Amino acid sequence: MIALLRIAAVAVAGAALYEAGIVNGSVQLRPSPLGALFTTLAIAAAFVLLAMALTGTGRGDATAAAPDGYSLPMRATFLLVSVLAVVGLGWLRGIPAPPLHDQTPYHNDAIALNECAALLVLRGEDPYRRLDLFECYGERGIGADRTTPLRRGAFSEVRVYPTEEQLDAAWTARQRGGWSEDIEFQWRPSYPALSILLILPWVALGWDANVLYVLCLLAAMALVIVRAPPGLRPFALTGLLAAVSLTAFTVGGSADLLYALPLVAAWLWRERRWSAVPFAIALAVKQLAWFFAPFYLLQVAARLGWREAAVRLAVAGGIFVAVNAPFLLWDARSWLLGVVGPVAEPMFPRGAGLVFLSANGVLPLFPATAYLALEAVVGIAALAVAWRARHSSPELGVVLAMLPLFFAWRSLFSYFFLLPLFALAAIARMPTGDLAAETARRSGAFTILAGPPGAER
Repeated sequence: MIALLRIAAVAVAGAALYEAGIVNGSVQLRPSPLGALFTTLAIAAAFVLLAMALTGTGRGDATAAAPDGYSLPMRATFLLVSVLAVVGLGWLRGIPAPPLHDQTPYHNDAIALNECAALLVLRGEDPYRRLDLFECYGERGIGADRTTPLRRGAFSEVRVYPTEEQLDAAWTARQRGGWSEDIEFQWRPSYPALSILLILPWVALGWDANVLYVLCLLAAMALVIVRAPPGLRPFALTGLLAAVSLTAFTVGGSADLLYALPLVAAWLWRERRWSAVPFAIALAVKQLAWFFAPFYLLQVAARLGWREAAVRLAVAGGIFVAVNAPFLLWDARSWLLGVVGPVAEPMFPRGAGLVFLSANGVLPLFPATAYLALEAVVGIAALAVAWRARHSSPELGVVLAMLPLFFAWRSLFSYFFLLPLFALAAIARMPTGDLAAETARRSGAFTILAGPPGAER
């Protein structure tokens, strides 16, 4: 029965993240202390629920019968989860159509810049050096609102974030003045090479990359279902759909699924040496995967020894260097400036974590170094907790990995919306045992894939 409660907790956390993301987007357009407080608390609550869902080994959780009196609360819980799952399915139905708020396929600068970078590679040019932001955006009919502004030039005196009017004015002035690398907008591709190389065939065919990212989500969900015990699979699938943040913000436009899919595969089968390959792919797609690296290696070392962890690290490092080597040979400086851009460039405080409260007047806005220090302290503490619980709660690290970013100067909501996917992958590999139909009936649990069973009295 506890296995079912773990799944339900992840589903509710995903719903909380969905609400947080909706409010976060609204507050970024119209600042609101109350909205910022709601967003931050909802994400914090999701972290707590996910940590609770992954605490313990999970051994035998699916085989233990529910105590008397739990049938009604379990039915109520899974009624909520099933309703949420219908909402998640509703978002998947919207795949062919663009989101209501955005009629272009370029919902953020990552999607647009990755496509332009891929086209440059197809033409034999180095995107880390040659990408022209104004040409790229002009061809796609988008403008300054899809950029990442930087605290320099026209924005050097802006404290929190430029207004739409300031963004448009700087954009127009720069267009008239001609292209320059030192503009007020992040223009280099900000991710390692596989974020570009993996979408080359898709871009060459002229297809919408957003569909590719949704397919990556569906593939990751399928891997979770495959790894889960057969009796738990309907509940796991319902939980994945009920964690509405997964489908809503992937369909709404996110390139993050390109790193999430291989990361899920690596975590699900981390006892196998070949998991180092998808792990390396994730690392070579996006820097967010780097935060998971210590926790993946820690669990490999805890189960298989430090020598095996060193082998995995060597394999991952070798693949990372190999796929980025062409760009390093082209222009190592440009590649490095792009990859370290998220931390080296003078970016504005932005996100849905602690800094969101500061940007909306709930807390003072501290120097960027203060948030960096807090992020480092939380990161060290998270790793210490994972080490201490490496045997008693071996799956906890997949959630703790993202916790430091909640306290960062840049704590974008996109960092957190996939956490339910990682958490359900962790539950799928727990030694819960299989859920028998009789146990499910007695517990009162049900899914959208089957009608509510009658619990025996």
